Amino acid sequence: MLDRLDRRTEEGTSYLTGGEGPPVVFLHGIPGSALTWEAVATRMQEQYRVVLPDLRGFGQSELPVDDYYMEGQARAIKELLDALGVEECALVTHDFGGPVGLTMMRLFSDLTIRELVLSDTNLFTDTPVPLPLRVAKIPVVNTVFFQLLVGNRFGLRMLYRGAVREKGTASWSNFQRHLTPSGMAMTRRIFQRSLADLEANYGDIERMLPDIQSRTLVLWGDDDPFFSTGVAERTSAAIPDAELIVFDETGHFVPEERPTDVAAAIRDFLQS
Repeated sequence: MLDRLDRRTEEGTSYLTGGEGPPVVFLHGIPGSALTWEAVATRMQEQYRVVLPDLRGFGQSELPVDDYYMEGQARAIKELLDALGVEECALVTHDFGGPVGLTMMRLFSDLTIRELVLSDTNLFTDTPVPLPLRVAKIPVVNTVFFQLLVGNRFGLRMLYRGAVREKGTASWSNFQRHLTPSGMAMTRRIFQRSLADLEANYGDIERMLPDIQSRTLVLWGDDDPFFSTGVAERTSAAIPDAELIVFDETGHFVPEERPTDVAAAIRDFLQS
């Protein structure tokens, strides 16, 4: 029986934590919460101090005061790590947690990231945007469209059905734990803003990839409907000496679909 993680709050950010040893920080994507990484982290806490924050506006964290996007979220996570006395860690990310984590690395040189894990994320300015989603650039219409698409429980149920391949492990009953009212509202806002201007949002991140010195592992699902394995290969090629692992019969939500395999892959990587 795996020990449960403790729930705590610091600096307005709620987080799960457990274990002792070198710190490993896990950042979730959208839709998501700290629970995205719970099953992975519980399998790692015998060897590591695991910290799983809820991004601001998600899970049990407070709403962001002003900036809800990458820099605001990165600053909130850094404030949490400062409060916890974490100056050096491994950073594990999924989806929107990837850009948030890389933004934190860019903004705060006093934080040492020994190892970096990126899972099913976009870090590029030219990722193709399907035609219907291009309405993100159209004022007013974009808000209505994305509210219907990802800003409500029905729309997110449809997203879950299309994005999760292994529904036995990543069940709807577990997945909907992420879907708090504020979490759904933030998912809509971040999704909409991310697609509205890829160059403005991801330019700084894409430019920093060749200069990343942290040892990097890229994890991906072979059946991710949002970001293909081609994006995975491009991501690993853009970062010096990055390793790539692709999980068979797996969709977008790799940490929830393959927690045992993901935990083993991360442990092996950290110990190599």
